[in-house]
Amino acid sequence: MADSELLNGLSDSRAQRGTISRENISKTVGEITPTVCFGTDVLTGAEVRWSLKLKGNPHLLVAGLPGMGKTTCLLNLCKQMLEAEIRPILFSYHQDIDEKINDLPNSVRFIDFRGLGFNPLQIIDRKNKLAYLDVAGALRDIFVAIFPELGDIQGERIRRAVKESFVEAGWDSSVKDLTELREPEFKRFVEILKAEPKPDRGLRTLLARLEELDDYGFFDHAENQESLWESRVPIVIRIHTTQNDNLQKAFASLVLYGLYKDMFRRGIKDRITHAVIFDEAHRAAGLKLIPTMAKECRKYGISLILASQEAKDFNVSLFSAIANYLVLRLTETDAKVLVRNVASSQQERILIDKLKQMDKFKALYFCEGKRRAAHVALLP
Repeated sequence: MADSELLNGLSDSRAQRGTISRENISKTVGEITPTVCFGTDVLTGAEVRWSLKLKGNPHLLVAGLPGMGKTTCLLNLCKQMLEAEIRPILFSYHQDIDEKINDLPNSVRFIDFRGLGFNPLQIIDRKNKLAYLDVAGALRDIFVAIFPELGDIQGERIRRAVKESFVEAGWDSSVKDLTELREPEFKRFVEILKAEPKPDRGLRTLLARLEELDDYGFFDHAENQESLWESRVPIVIRIHTTQNDNLQKAFASLVLYGLYKDMFRRGIKDRITHAVIFDEAHRAAGLKLIPTMAKECRKYGISLILASQEAKDFNVSLFSAIANYLVLRLTETDAKVLVRNVASSQQERILIDKLKQMDKFKALYFCEGKRRAAHVALLP
């Protein structure tokens, strides 16, 4: 039920009798915490629900092997979130999820790769004279995650070239007024790397990786689009519309980076307004931005949901930032990784065996504040 409907209902039944003022009704509505239902407890038949509240931990990891029910679960979450006026932004790696999400009662906005539509070098904090160095470091980390075969020296070359492109554009710690400065074009750092007179083997390897992306127009200026946070309908970012694996990783990583930067412009919120849902999240497990976003996005009204076939490749810091886990059948290796992070050592062996034998559309739900996991029959 929408807040406006609830407000009117309370007004009719209570405010007319003078038992509660309309101002207090508004305050009561603002304190209502939206919840979503995963399914029913196998033992008790009670609904198993997850609260999306700012004061708790509004992040979720859904882990399970293909065919166990992850996609169905994500679609059910999207439908319930829309009913609670929480807008999903879904990173999709499979066409089947695109087709099924069209069955939702709301219209859906699909985004395919036609250039990034924004400049990743955008500076949000114009008061920070060293903000351009933060951007250079973030771009280094992103490209090293996209191309894990690159080493520290090649990553540092990316950082240095991005830094140099800013200095060329007038960015310097000695500049007093940053408001009039423009960010360099995204492609400029690639041109700087190409201009090095005697490229060694490491630089030639790096340029080969970047030129592959450049062939697809990845660094070209694209028409600016509105902030994804401003959309009034669910958004599906269709990563799978390009078949090149490196371009898929680059597209997903830079769009996530754009969302991360733009959330600071939105400012702090008093409720959860959006959910960023990353399907096939193991494909971006090496991206440092994911645990960073999990730690920071809650106060900006954002829930983070990661769905993955694998858990072993995620940075350990991610598990400390997420408190809710919906775990379907897994391999023993991934079951061990998850159980070590969510359960006591006494339960470890029993839970690993359970997860290895879990039936389709069944899961264990671990959450903060509860010592034991709930055995859930997921919604169909």
